[in-house]
Amino acid sequence: MLVAIDFDGTISCRDTSDDLFAEFGSVTETTALLVAGRITVAEYYDMALASLADTCTPEVLAQWLNSREIDSTFISFLEWLRSTDCRLAVVSDGFDAYIDPILRNAGITIADVACNTMRFTPQGWKGDYPGASESCSCFCAGCKRNALLQRLADDEILVYIGDGMSDTCAVQFADVVFAKGYLASWCTEHRIPHHPWRRFSDIQRILASKYATGAIRRRRQAHLARKAAFINE
Repeated sequence: MLVAIDFDGTISCRDTSDDLFAEFGSVTETTALLVAGRITVAEYYDMALASLADTCTPEVLAQWLNSREIDSTFISFLEWLRSTDCRLAVVSDGFDAYIDPILRNAGITIADVACNTMRFTPQGWKGDYPGASESCSCFCAGCKRNALLQRLADDEILVYIGDGMSDTCAVQFADVVFAKGYLASWCTEHRIPHHPWRRFSDIQRILASKYATGAIRRRRQAHLARKAAFINE
């Protein structure tokens, strides 16, 4: 079983990139363009990063990240997960420059993290999107679908945990879905079976019970969607 987890608003209590751009940048007009569909997510990120003030140096960013919080029950969930034969991947449309420090500040090491990258240059912060894909129209700068398909073995079951719009593509390929917030509403509207959750302790309770009783099954629609995506790629 591969357990794939979103970061912003899922592991972290709040969306870090939204808060970062609100604190140090100016994105009101850029957000309006994104919502109107006039720019892509990658273009939004490029414009948002360019708007960050000169004072947002790597040192200032590191200090600001010290105040960021994660779900307090995530560590317990992680310990349970590591006691099983399940694999773990964090799949985010956020950036390594804050994901890595937030996890490190919480004493957490996760080897497999798929995300965008941001680097500080003489011209300011610049973004790179190694997971970008022209074959997928998901609301991401880096395609979560492809990140999952690259990691998933043929005989593995995919569990996905998320909360937002960037997760809507990924859950279509998942056998078991845990959704909250916008994602839960979207799953309900599109008839994708899912478990609602508020904290990782909720997920641990449900998933541990299913795992112990062998009740985790492949979802036919997700399996067919994965096969089709492999063929199209």
